[in-house]
Formats: sequence, structure tokens, C-alpha cells
Amino acid sequence: MHLKLIKNEPALLLQEKSRRILVVADLHIGYERTLFKKDQYSINLAERIIQRFEQLVANVKPSEVIILGDLKHSIRDFSPQEFHKVAVLLNQIKQKASLTIVRGNHDADIELVVPDDTQIIPASGFKLSFDSQQVFLIHGHAQPTQDILDCSSLLMAHIHPVIAISSLKNRITTHRVWVKAKWKPTIIDAMKKWLGKATIDSRRANVDQLLNMRVLILPAFLDLLRGHVLNSEVTENHLGIPLFRHLSMNNSEIFLLDHTPLGRLEDLQSRRKTKEEKF
Repeated sequence: MHLKLIKNEPALLLQEKSRRILVVADLHIGYERTLFKKDQYSINLAERIIQRFEQLVANVKPSEVIILGDLKHSIRDFSPQEFHKVAVLLNQIKQKASLTIVRGNHDADIELVVPDDTQIIPASGFKLSFDSQQVFLIHGHAQPTQDILDCSSLLMAHIHPVIAISSLKNRITTHRVWVKAKWKPTIIDAMKKWLGKATIDSRRANVDQLLNMRVLILPAFLDLLRGHVLNSEVTENHLGIPLFRHLSMNNSEIFLLDHTPLGRLEDLQSRRKTKEEKF
């Protein structure tokens, strides 16, 4: 299996021979409603999301598309516009590739709008197999299934990671980023709580693999979303989400969408505190 981050896009490609799987997360179609409530406006935002996604699919030519949660923005319902725009996007995807949606915390009632033959995965995620390699995919707000123990890699989203960068004129901008991380040892006790102590104790080899698992956090597809500014606070102590609190975020590696490596998060936090983070 080959995992490729698509340059300048918040998307990745899993490839093996003729199988090409495009993975994206956090489209939040319908975000206009939130902006409107804040007296902010973004005309045709949904149309822009759809056009960007269509162009991405045209460029990548995937055989499969996986949306890793939060396809829509409303948590409990659909607005009429949101329902229509989600339907338009999904039907266009289905003309080009098979479609899988992993439920995010904003995806209530998503089954009302998906095309036939669309696979909807519970929020607890699923295991994807490529010959001898297996990767676990989850949105990130819920506890995983025990299939995570079979996997050497994990893909998740949910926190919309961004980095704040100060210019030479002290203008601060945020930039979406990829995050590569590893688990803290506390993940073992967490898995015992979620999956049962007997399950963990009977699969010690899998537990060792878990500690060496490669974890990749996807940036949000929608660039207007308020993201978690990773270098603005001590992230280790503020991510109270079940999975994220057990990641060694301070030691994680950060990359911009153009693949520029920014280094370890802990170093970025230190430089920002001393106002040395200038680009």
C-alpha cells in the first residue's frame, strides 16, 4: 500500500495497483448558516466546496472515495439547502467512484440523502486491508472498535488542525496542516476501558503494534472552519476527546499542505511563545 499526501490539497490517496482511494474529511457543507448567525457571509460557499471536490476527483481519478466524517455541518438536522447540496455532491461522486462515508459528529441522518450502494460506516470506524497492510479509519470523536488492534496505521480527522504563523509585520495567519503522531503509553489503559481488559491481555502482540502505530490527522477540507490552533496552547492538556488525549501531540510532526515540514509541535509552541515563528 502506498499512502500519498496530495500536494496543496487537504486530501490523501491510498493506492495499490489499480485501486485508488481518495480520502478527505470535514467538508461541513452548510457552514453558511453558522457564518450568517455571526453576521458573516460567504456567497456560494457550498458551490465552491463542490467545485473544488469535483476538480480534485478529476485530477486524482480515484476508484473509491472515503469521506472521513462531517460531510455536512448541521449536527441534528438538515437545512433544505444543505440537503440539496449534499445530494448534488454525492451523486456526482458516485458517477466517478464508489463511495464510503464514516460518520462524524455532524452526520446525523446522513442516510436520508446518500445515493444507493453508498457504504455508511459507524462512528467507531473500520479497518481497511491492503494485502499485508491494514489501516484503521475513524472520524475521531468516538471510541474505536477492536479492529484497531490489527492495524499499523490510523487515519482520523475531527479537530481541523491549524498552525498560527506570525509574519514579519506581526500579522497572524492560520494554516491547515497534516499531523503525524504516535500514541502515549496511556492508550493501553484506554483500550482496556473501551474494549475490555480481557481483549487487550489476550492480544499482547497487537498492543505492542499499537504503540508503534503511525497516526495521521487530516486537515479539514473546508478552509473557512475554525480549527484547533495547535501551537497556541499546551495541546497535550486541552484535547479532551477520547482518542486525541492519548496522542503524544507535543512530539508530533507538522506539515503544511504544500508538504513543507515545520518540525515538532513542541518546538513550534516554544518558538511562538518567544515570537520567533516568522515566515
